[in-house]
Amino acid sequence: MKLNSQRLCRIFSFCLGLLCLGLFNAPSFAQKWDFYTFMPSPVASTKRLSVMLEDINKETNGALSIRMHMGGSLQISSTNITQAVSDNVVQMGEDSFFTGNIPVSGVLRLPMLINGYDEFFKAAKIVDPLMIAAYQKRGVVMLGRYSFPPQVLWSNKKLTSLADLKGQKLRVTSPEQAEFLKRYGATSVTIGTPEVAPALERGVIEGVLTASSGGGVGWKDLLKYNYRLGVNYVDAVVIVNEESFKKLPAATQEKVRKIVADAMPEVTQALADAEVTLTKQFAEAGMVITEPPANEAADIRGQFVDYWESWAKTRGPETIKALAEIRKTLGR
Repeated sequence: MKLNSQRLCRIFSFCLGLLCLGLFNAPSFAQKWDFYTFMPSPVASTKRLSVMLEDINKETNGALSIRMHMGGSLQISSTNITQAVSDNVVQMGEDSFFTGNIPVSGVLRLPMLINGYDEFFKAAKIVDPLMIAAYQKRGVVMLGRYSFPPQVLWSNKKLTSLADLKGQKLRVTSPEQAEFLKRYGATSVTIGTPEVAPALERGVIEGVLTASSGGGVGWKDLLKYNYRLGVNYVDAVVIVNEESFKKLPAATQEKVRKIVADAMPEVTQALADAEVTLTKQFAEAGMVITEPPANEAADIRGQFVDYWESWAKTRGPETIKALAEIRKTLGR
């Protein structure tokens, strides 16, 4: 059967149209990102963050595909997530060990300064613009923040009062937590989240500061005592490499921002809900859970005012101003 030139042109045009349609919708044109979390195993936060990433993949119609990697699965330490995102080693991350890179952020972690989620997020609003600017200098966009429950004291040695801290070695996540331990005769050790369990097993440390719904759920079998004085709050932020983010269409950028912003309070709430449930389960399983005296936190708070002030002075005028504004807002 012979085809005339006119018919051949129509067939060619039709095929070319199909090819172009396929190219513009081809998955190979989708941007593929890696997301790294410092948590080595799934907890309430990573489970909700996983849903967040699924929502991004879905709402961008495959134009952006993001894969989560658990802490320790890549050659990136918990303290290097800021740099890894800045260098585009991973395009997106859950960053919590950022105080070394962004010193002003530590104001939210000062011992005994903040009491309750409401106070934490009031203080965070003051610090947010400073952190966003600091991240931007590193080529990183900060998209949102959530908070873990109060960081409380855990040990595999007797720990039913602050006096029991003397002589013990506990893992901390910041110098601010280390200062608290120092004042009660304990030694602080700083190690990444994936290394905590081996350190407890080998006796490098006897305990940790964490929440039940944070490290507690992963390390519960290595700990026997939990003293539930809330020393401070630890938060985490979702960050993205600025160059990679700007390559996305404006509409896609807005979708990503909205999905992350919507997820952050849900992550905080998921952790808060899990905190109650898990702490009860730990007690039922035989862990010694001790609630501090009702007035202990208020009594201790006054002892740390001098530290708050000296801490801020070593970090410069910006931090001094932020601390003063937070104290005024919180009535401290």
